[in-house]
Amino acid sequence: MTRPARERILVAADELFYGDGIANTGVDAVVERAGVALGSVYKNFGGKDGLVEAYLRRRDHLWRATWERVAADAATPLHRVLSVFDALQEWYRDRTADQGCAQVAGLLQLPAGHPAVAVARAHKEHLMRRLTELAEGLDEVDEVVEDVTLVYEGVLVRMLLGAAPGKAIPRARRLAELAVLAR
Repeated sequence: MTRPARERILVAADELFYGDGIANTGVDAVVERAGVALGSVYKNFGGKDGLVEAYLRRRDHLWRATWERVAADAATPLHRVLSVFDALQEWYRDRTADQGCAQVAGLLQLPAGHPAVAVARAHKEHLMRRLTELAEGLDEVDEVVEDVTLVYEGVLVRMLLGAAPGKAIPRARRLAELAVLAR
C-alpha cells in the first residue's frame, strides 16, 4: 500500500531540505520527489513555510523518540546523560550526517520570524531540559548539562565538516564522560 501523500511529502522534504538546504529547495522539487500534485502541499501544509515547519517538527519528533528509547535502557545518571550520544550514533546509522544538525541549519537559513525557527529553538531547549532531567543525581547538574551540550553540538559541527559519525560520536561521548567524571 502506498503511503499517504502527506507522509510522502514529508519524507521528500526531509531528504531535500536536509541534503540540499531549505533555501535551495523549491516546493516543485519536493512535489516531484514525493510524486504528488502541487495542491497536496498546499492542502496539507499551506505552502513552503508550513512544510518547512512540519519537516523540522517531524525530525524533532523522530529524534526525541530515538533518544527516549535509548535513554530508557540507561541505568545510572551518567549513562542517562551520555545516552544522547548513544542515540546520536543510532540516529546516524541510517542517515547522512554531512549537513550536521537540521535544526541548526534551519536557524541559519530562515528569517527570525519564520514559524520553523520556533520549532528549531524548541528542539534545542528540549535538549537542555531533558539533559537536566537525566542528570539528576549527578553533582553540579547545570555544569554537566553545559559541558555535555557543548560536546554534543560540537560533534554535530564536526560531522558537518566531514567527520565520520562512527568515529566522531564515540569520541564525543568519551569527552563528555570525562567532563562529567571530572566533577
